Amino acid sequence: MSEKNFWTLIRNSLALRMHRVENKVMQGMPDVFYIRRGSAGWIELKYIDLWPKKRVSCGLMLSQSMWLTDYSSHGGKCWVLVRIERDFIGLIDGKKAGDLYRRPSTTDFLELLTWQNKGNMTDQKWDELADIIAG
Repeated sequence: MSEKNFWTLIRNSLALRMHRVENKVMQGMPDVFYIRRGSAGWIELKYIDLWPKKRVSCGLMLSQSMWLTDYSSHGGKCWVLVRIERDFIGLIDGKKAGDLYRRPSTTDFLELLTWQNKGNMTDQKWDELADIIAG
């Protein structure tokens, strides 16, 4: 799997209206814009091939961390959605992007999560995730 495949998976599974954004002008802007029932925001997608042994480095860049932190500080909804291997998805509020950027320990990474799922995603789990993101 890759980040591109992760996008395909969420596009086909999450009950949100989503648009993939490739912005060459503004550094740090997230990958995906979403809207659902008047609630809108941004999602930065990250994919990690293998579970980290000590520190979680998902590839979040400083510009992305700064964008997410700034956007959330002004009341905007934004998230980092992380997939690890093929059996874990975790959601982190954008206001915690700085902590994620600093490569937290595995234990600290798990504490950053607003929502997580280990194992296969059911329709119910996808709906739960969409409700949290758009909530």
